[in-house]
Amino acid sequence: MNGDARILTMLFFWKKNPWKRCFRIPLFILFMMIPLFLPAAPQAQEWTPFIGFEPGEALQELGAPTEIFAHRGASAEEDNVVFFYPNRFYLFWFQNRVWQIRFDEKWEGELEGVTMGMPRSEVEALWGPSINEGDEHPTWILPDQGYPLRARLYFEDDRGLVDLYIYRSDW
Repeated sequence: MNGDARILTMLFFWKKNPWKRCFRIPLFILFMMIPLFLPAAPQAQEWTPFIGFEPGEALQELGAPTEIFAHRGASAEEDNVVFFYPNRFYLFWFQNRVWQIRFDEKWEGELEGVTMGMPRSEVEALWGPSINEGDEHPTWILPDQGYPLRARLYFEDDRGLVDLYIYRSDW
């Protein structure tokens, strides 16, 4: 065994090596600090509880919608009933439950620092890379709620973010 390999073996694999103990705590601290330097992935905790609501829960929590309309999908299975609320968000219904929430370009709120009109580069600086970096509509994974959730954003070159969707990705 050459000298370098012998030193590495002594440092990392020899059970009674005192140097090994010295490195454990600093390496653990360094490992735990890594997430502090990475962009934070979105959580959307303010909105994700609405996914899965039944009509009575939505009416109790949000009140009556301003409009109710049908949204035609590419096929009959993709048709939705939509509740529109005056602060510019929409609840999409499938089989008597909310499966998707949409925020349009006139929505004045924010989702973890992201606002309408913001360029994609600024969103990615806040949230990190999307799971589909090459796609023109980037998507981020949200914390699981017993079912998978995602956030999908739609950008236009001259206007920045114009639509934001939070949805169950298993439907």
